[in-house]
Amino acid sequence: MIKGIGTDLIEKRRVERSISKFGNRFIKKVLTEKEQQEYQTKKTTEKKVSFLSNTFACKEAVCKALGTGFSEGITLKNIEVLREASGNPYLKLLGKQKRKLQKAALKTLP
Repeated sequence: MIKGIGTDLIEKRRVERSISKFGNRFIKKVLTEKEQQEYQTKKTTEKKVSFLSNTFACKEAVCKALGTGFSEGITLKNIEVLREASGNPYLKLLGKQKRKLQKAALKTLP
């Protein structure tokens, strides 16, 4: 069962500052391997910041909707935001997030 509505807003300037300050360390903390590969395909800093901001906000919203937050070992890397060729996002939940989703009987996500 969904326990809440997951929405999240993020300031792109904050993400840009984090990238400038922490570089790859920040990117590796937020993005899974597949997401990092997609991030690297972005040609401009603006597109990279936008991609990272959108992905981060999506992950936060998922945790809010599931009612878990980032607790009990759940991290940003337990949620993978992938995109279809059309650009539409879809989720892949990994580790504890996947088990929590199954417990919630939401079987529509991969």
